[in-house]
Amino acid sequence: MREENKPKIMLWLCAAQFLISIIVVGLNAPARTFVRLHIGEDTFVAGHYTQERKVRDSHFTLHLWSIELACASGVIGILMFVILLITICFTGWSRLQRKIRNPQALKVDNENPLSRPAEVRNAASKMVFLHPRVIISGCLLVCLFFSMAACLSVFIANGTSDNFDPAKVLRGDARIGSFNIEHYICQLLLLWTREEQGPTSSIMLIQERCMLTKYARWATLLSAVFAIFQFFFCIWVLDVISQPVKSRSEAQRVRDWLDNRNKNKDRDSSEKQPTVARVAGRLTCWRDTVCDGPSEAAFPGPWDDNIYAPSSRTVQPKAILSLANASEISSYPGPATLTGNGSAFVFDFGLEVGGIVHLSYTASGSGVLGLAFSEAKNWIGLASDSSNGLFKSGDLAIYDAPFAGTGNHSYTMPDEKLRGGFRYLTLFLLANSTDASIDIGDVDLEIAFQPTWSNLRAYNGYFHSSDELLNRIWYAGAYTLQTNAVPVNTGRAWPALSAGWANNGSLANGSTVIVDGAKRDRAVWPGDMGVAVPAAFVSTGELESVRAALEVMFDYQEADGAIPEAGPPLLQKGSDTYHMWTMIGTYNYVLYSGDLDFLALVWERYLKAMDYVYAKVDDSGLLNVTGTRDWARWQQGWNNTEANMILYHTLTTAATLSDWATNTINSTLSTTFQSRASSLRTAINTHTWDATASLYRDNATLTALHPQDANALSLYFSVATPDTTALISAGLTQNWTPIGAEAPELPGNISPFISSLELHGHCAAGRADRALALARRAWGWYANHPNGTGSTVIEGYLTNGSFGYRSSRGYAFDASYVSHAHGWSAGPTSVLTDKQALAKTA
Repeated sequence: MREENKPKIMLWLCAAQFLISIIVVGLNAPARTFVRLHIGEDTFVAGHYTQERKVRDSHFTLHLWSIELACASGVIGILMFVILLITICFTGWSRLQRKIRNPQALKVDNENPLSRPAEVRNAASKMVFLHPRVIISGCLLVCLFFSMAACLSVFIANGTSDNFDPAKVLRGDARIGSFNIEHYICQLLLLWTREEQGPTSSIMLIQERCMLTKYARWATLLSAVFAIFQFFFCIWVLDVISQPVKSRSEAQRVRDWLDNRNKNKDRDSSEKQPTVARVAGRLTCWRDTVCDGPSEAAFPGPWDDNIYAPSSRTVQPKAILSLANASEISSYPGPATLTGNGSAFVFDFGLEVGGIVHLSYTASGSGVLGLAFSEAKNWIGLASDSSNGLFKSGDLAIYDAPFAGTGNHSYTMPDEKLRGGFRYLTLFLLANSTDASIDIGDVDLEIAFQPTWSNLRAYNGYFHSSDELLNRIWYAGAYTLQTNAVPVNTGRAWPALSAGWANNGSLANGSTVIVDGAKRDRAVWPGDMGVAVPAAFVSTGELESVRAALEVMFDYQEADGAIPEAGPPLLQKGSDTYHMWTMIGTYNYVLYSGDLDFLALVWERYLKAMDYVYAKVDDSGLLNVTGTRDWARWQQGWNNTEANMILYHTLTTAATLSDWATNTINSTLSTTFQSRASSLRTAINTHTWDATASLYRDNATLTALHPQDANALSLYFSVATPDTTALISAGLTQNWTPIGAEAPELPGNISPFISSLELHGHCAAGRADRALALARRAWGWYANHPNGTGSTVIEGYLTNGSFGYRSSRGYAFDASYVSHAHGWSAGPTSVLTDKQALAKTA
C-alpha cells in the first residue's frame, strides 16, 4: 500500500465509523428514553414487576448500562469524525497528512526555520496532545471500550429463556434474559400501553419498539467489531508512517544497491549501473511505468557528447558548494559535515534535474535535516525557489524526521514532494545545540521526467555544426522538452497550497504528458505546444506526451465548443488564442505522427471548436476576441492582430486536416476553410497594416503599438504579402537588445516564446542569418549565464539582464518563480533543423 494513501484510508474508516455511530445512537436512544421514563417508585402490582424491581434487578441494570454505553460509544465516534473534519477545514488535507507523518516538523514546515529554531525542539511537547494521531487513536480506543462494554453487558445479562409472547402478561417469577433481553422492556411497555392507549396501539408499539431494540443491539455489536479493525489498522498506519517515508519498489531497489555498494568506488562509473527494474518480464522506467521508448539513439555519432540528458535514471551531484558565496568546496563525493544550527551545504547536480531525492547520513545530538531546491544559483538557501503559485509566500523546505542521539539515517522524499526542476539542492541542519552534527553520505536523485524511456539519451534526431554555441542551444532545447515530459500523476497541486508544494495532481491519461515547465506550472498549456511540439519532433521524437496533452484538452471541451486555456488541474478558461493553439497542435501532431486514428477520435470535437471560434468573426472580417487570456501580453481583445494571425493559421491547417480526415462528410469542407482563410488574410492586411511603420499594429485601430508576436506570426504563418516580408523582418530587429528581443506588448521583458516565433518568421522571410543572430544573442546569453542551469532554456527574463520575467505582469515581483526549463522557449531546436535555415547559413 502506498504511504500517501494510508492517511486517506484512515480518514475514510473514520467516516464509516461516524455513520455506524449515528446508527448506534439513533437506535439506542429510544430505548434509553423509555427506560429513564419508567423508573419510578412502584413496588409490585398484580403479580408483575414494577419500576423498583427493574432497578434492583441485576439483569435489567446491566441492560440499562449497555444502552448507556452504546450511546456513549456512538457519541465518541461522531465527535472523532467531527474533530477531524474541523482540523481539515482549518489546516487543509495536505498539512494534516504532514502532521500525521511528522508532528515535530509542524513549525519548521510552515515558517522560516531560522526565525524560530527553538520550535524544532518544542514542537512535540507543545502539540503532541493536539495532534491528529492522538485524536484518532484516543477516540478509537474510548469508542472501542464503550462499545465492547455495551456488548459485554448484554451477553452477561442474557441467558436462555422461553420465547417472548407479547400476548402474555409477565409473571412475577418470569426469567429475565434470553438473547433478546429487550423483550423484557417490551413486555413492560405492553402493559403500560394497554392501560393508556388500548390493546391495538400497544401491539403496534410493542412490535416497532422490539424491532428497534433488536437492531440497536446488532448495530452496537457491529460498531465494536469495526472499531477493533479500525483501531489496529490505524495503529499500524500511525506506526509505519511516523517513520521516514519509504519509496516504492523501484526506488527501494535502487536504495538497496546504493547502501550496499563500496563507498570508495568511483562515482562516475556508478551511472553505468543498471537502474531499470523488471516487472513481469518487462523493462520499467519511472516507477512502474512500462518502457516503450527507444533503447538507443537513431543516429549515434560525436554529437552525442552534446546531449545533456544523463546516462542513468539515478544521478548524483557533481560538486559541493558553499552556501555563503556559492563557490565550489569540493567535487562530489567529498566531505560534508553539518555542525550547529543553520549550517548548510549546496549540492550542485551540474544541470537541470527533477524527481525524488534519496539521502543517507549519520547524525549525532538532536536536530532535523532540511532540504531546499533551486533552479538558478540566485535562489540557493534554506528555502526553495517559488513554484506553488503563491509567489513570495514560498515553497519553503522539507524535512526528515527529527533525530536524537547518534545513529545512521536514510531519507526518501514523499512522492507528492517530487521536485520537478532544480539544479541546486541545499541540505541544512536545524538544531538547538552546538554539538549537533550531520555527516552527509549518499545523495541520489531518481529522475522522474521522460518516464517511459529507459535510455534518456536515445534521441531520434540530432544536430551538429561548427558553431559550438548553436550546438549547445539546440541540445538545451531538446533536454528542456525531456524535463517537460512528466508522469501523468505529477502535476502541480491546485488550488495552491498555503505553504510548501505538492506535485501529485492528475494531468491526463496514459503514462506521460507534455507540460509547460519542469518546476511549474506542470500543466498542459496548448500555446506553449506551438513551439514545443515541432522542437520535440526533430530532437527526441517523442510524441506520446503530445497526444496525451491534446486528448485531455478535447476531453474538457465545453458544450459550446470552447477549449480551456490550460489542462487539469488548472483548467483555466477564457482564451481564444489558446483555444486555437489546441487546434494548431492537433495539426502539428498528426503531421509529425501520421496518427489518423487520433484525428478520427477528435474530429467532430475539432469541428465544434472551429464553429465556436469562427462565430466570433465580425462584419469587418476580423476575429473579435472575447476570450482575452493569452501568453502574458498586456493587452488582448477586440480585433487583436496576433489572435487574427493565429486564426488564419488555424483555418489553413484545418483545410489540410479536412483532406486527411477519414470521416469528413462535406467534400467542400477544405475549400470552405481555405476561402475563410483567404478572406481573413485580406481583412488583416486591410485593417491592421501600418504602412508608415512597415509593421502590423496591435489591433484594427490607429494604435502606435507594433507587437513582436503579431509581426513574427505574419511571417511564420505567411499572412504578410510578398512585398512586405522583408520590411517586417527588418522592423523586428528594432526591438533587439544585446541580450535578446524586447516584446513591445510586454515592455521590459524578453520572451523566448515569442522570440521563437520570430526565429521562424525570419527563416520564412529568407533571413536565416537574422534568426541565427537572434538565437546567439538571446539563447546564447542564457546558455553562458553563470547562474542558469547550463542545460535548459528559460521561460523569460528582463531587458536589464535579471531573471525577473513578468514581475509586474502576474508574478508579483517574485523572480524565483520564473521557470528555467520551459518548452515554449525551445524554438531554436526546430529552427536550426529547418533545411531553409541551414541553406541560408551556407
